[in-house]
Amino acid sequence: MKASRHLPIASFSVPFMGYGQCAIRNLDVGTARALHLLNTGILTGAPMARLRVLKSGKKSSVLQDAAALTTQLAAGLEKIGLAMKSRTWRREGRAGLGPLQRQVLTLLRSKPGQRAQVSTVANELAIRLPTASEVIATLERKQLVRRRRDMSDGRVVMAQLTAKGNRSCTPSSRMPDRLATATEALSEPEQVILLTSLVKVIRSLQEQGEISVARMCVSCNSFRPNQHANAERPHHCDSLNIPLGDRSLRLDCHVFEPASAVQINEAWANFTGSRTA
Repeated sequence: MKASRHLPIASFSVPFMGYGQCAIRNLDVGTARALHLLNTGILTGAPMARLRVLKSGKKSSVLQDAAALTTQLAAGLEKIGLAMKSRTWRREGRAGLGPLQRQVLTLLRSKPGQRAQVSTVANELAIRLPTASEVIATLERKQLVRRRRDMSDGRVVMAQLTAKGNRSCTPSSRMPDRLATATEALSEPEQVILLTSLVKVIRSLQEQGEISVARMCVSCNSFRPNQHANAERPHHCDSLNIPLGDRSLRLDCHVFEPASAVQINEAWANFTGSRTA
């Protein structure tokens, strides 16, 4: 049996058309072409396609090619999101759990003490506070979640996973398996390019306000990009006190500590090599 070899890849659960194209346009042509592998190979199961470089030399042709590429990338990401959402409905719908309910359970399971403020749930899932409250109330009726007032501040409502809720959301930890298996069709260098491309796309969406919280290395207070001379592991994580390479970047880290806007911008400039001396 072939050994599993893949990098951490995030699953997209929302359509990317529209604002996704804006995010993708922020990628350079090289990384955009790498991300195009999602649409040409992973979705179709066909051999990995390589985009032909136009030989005309005409600027208009190059621009048209780039525009068509971003459209295809957005369409590919949308297809992945719809496929994952459809799979969730087919599997979890029978258990009486909708995708948003599943996301809330999974989020609570990842938190210390398996609990979080209702406002935190709303913020991290990019939903309105009344929606988060309604979903949590539904989960409480199903005895999957319990709501309690915070001992230190009675105005704050905490949602905590019950033992039954913990058992219910255990299978979700295997949700990315299909995507992880699909990415094994990529070579390791292609996987690294894809991962860094996804980091760029997600950060762009975050800047546009489409994603409120992304617990990525590049947004973390502990991330120190390009601190080491080692080309394989140039970055450093202060929280774990370990060197990191691009292949080890996390899109959803359990030790994430949000950095300030100034820190994020400075780290991003260092990460992309765009900071001037």
